[in-house]
Amino acid sequence: MQIFDFHDYKLCVNSWIEQQSRGGHGQLRQMALHLDVNSVVMSQIFRGDRELTLEQALSLSKYMGHSDLERDYFLLLVQHARAGTHDLKDVLKNQLEAIRESALALKNRVKHQKFRDEDKATFYSQWYYSAIRLGVSIPGLNSASSIAQHLNLDRALVTRVVEFLSSHGLIVESKGKLDIGPQVTHVGHDSPFVNRHHSNWRLKGLQALESVSDKDLFYTGPMALSEDAAKEIRKLLIEVVEKSTKKAATSDSEVLRCLNIDWFGVGK
Repeated sequence: MQIFDFHDYKLCVNSWIEQQSRGGHGQLRQMALHLDVNSVVMSQIFRGDRELTLEQALSLSKYMGHSDLERDYFLLLVQHARAGTHDLKDVLKNQLEAIRESALALKNRVKHQKFRDEDKATFYSQWYYSAIRLGVSIPGLNSASSIAQHLNLDRALVTRVVEFLSSHGLIVESKGKLDIGPQVTHVGHDSPFVNRHHSNWRLKGLQALESVSDKDLFYTGPMALSEDAAKEIRKLLIEVVEKSTKKAATSDSEVLRCLNIDWFGVGK
């Protein structure tokens, strides 16, 4: 859903609600709890003639995970709805149009941007950049809200990451749904970002140890062995990685998994 396509904040919010899990069932109640108001008030606003206050609009914008530009646009929509004179409505309408044009210009400008080293530094700074990028390829996880819920991340954070990934072609949006994009990124063994990449996902592995399921596999095996055996095991592990990545590449996207393999010497 593109907020900039809306000229009425109530239509915008109701459309957002419909795109949530279970068709948005219970969302008005959750919003009421977030705004610390009665559920009746929310019904009066989004099913009736009552308007949000600007304070409520700001809080609701955070709940919906808006970016800074989306937040500003949403607040202007609320101000426009609350405006008491035609002159004020015209002023706010012009401001809305300016933001709408700004958003379109930004989208067109960054669409073909090259993935530079500073962008790679951002991408590999946290595990959730690659997790969100891969996650949108899974049916049912093609919106910022569904991704945030699945990965247990803040909506506003996911929105910012989605904007970054979209601006570099790593994900795309079509008919209101997100999907993995044509742009690719690779971190080689000699990349300055490779250590951060390994560390991020190993930390996620340590977190996963706190709630291991039958679908997970963790193995730690210190061993003393010959040089030849050590070389043979390294070769076998490389084959496992190659077969695993090929298998994943040709399969349907249904779940998110991470494979961490370490084979290293201990001591001098």
